[in-house]
Amino acid sequence: MRDKIKDSLGLARKAGAVTAGTELVIDSMKKKKAAHVFISSDASAGTEKKLRDKANFYQTPVTKLELTMSELADCIGLKRPTAAVSLTNKNFLNLFDLIIKKSTEVHE
Repeated sequence: MRDKIKDSLGLARKAGAVTAGTELVIDSMKKKKAAHVFISSDASAGTEKKLRDKANFYQTPVTKLELTMSELADCIGLKRPTAAVSLTNKNFLNLFDLIIKKSTEVHE
């Protein structure tokens, strides 16, 4: 599942449907552009709380991934680690839902 999520994030980035970086992700939530927020597994507790609080306020779904900041940055083509990304296109969100659904069907 990790590889499929990484590939899908990379595809979304190439399509211009990803915002990366904590402050840019928060800004995308404020502008109601974020369809979903993904947080890296090693984001600091403060950063995670800040993102979750903002996501709750702006009613944006949030998921903590099993990817480190470096892995998250690598799959979207960034050189610096990033704690969070947001999907700004709901069509890509459907792709992630399918990946997660198929992953849970395999494990059941």
